[in-house]
Amino acid sequence: MPAHPAHSFLSAAPNLQALLQQAQKLLVLQKAWSEVAPKPLAAASRVGAVRQQTLIVYANNGAVAGKLRQLVPSLLEKIQNRGVEVTAIRVDVQVEAPPPGKKPKDLTVSTNALSSLEKLEQSLEDSPLKNALHTLIRRHSDAVKD
Repeated sequence: MPAHPAHSFLSAAPNLQALLQQAQKLLVLQKAWSEVAPKPLAAASRVGAVRQQTLIVYANNGAVAGKLRQLVPSLLEKIQNRGVEVTAIRVDVQVEAPPPGKKPKDLTVSTNALSSLEKLEQSLEDSPLKNALHTLIRRHSDAVKD
């Protein structure tokens, strides 16, 4: 079966055509927003929707939202000059979800390494190094027992 772009799939299904048109409209609006908003603010915000001729923009935090709200009159004029049919801009705060973090590595110390560390600990005089080794050995000994 040959591969087909998602666009052809979406345009072929009548009930998905509206979704495709909405997505294309949002892409055009996002491009226009990126061109009219100051670069740092555009990078920290995104177009959400157009409702009743109001462009809804989501800012990543309150500081960005506050600055954008100050600039709404000039941004509205600039975006209207690009052919976007809106009469107002509303800025809301919507924190962008952080990218999923990497799973922390499961680090273990082998039993041979633990016995070598124990010998080293016993050969040391009382010191911060000896205390740190003791803590390390205790933590990893517990992990080996589990």
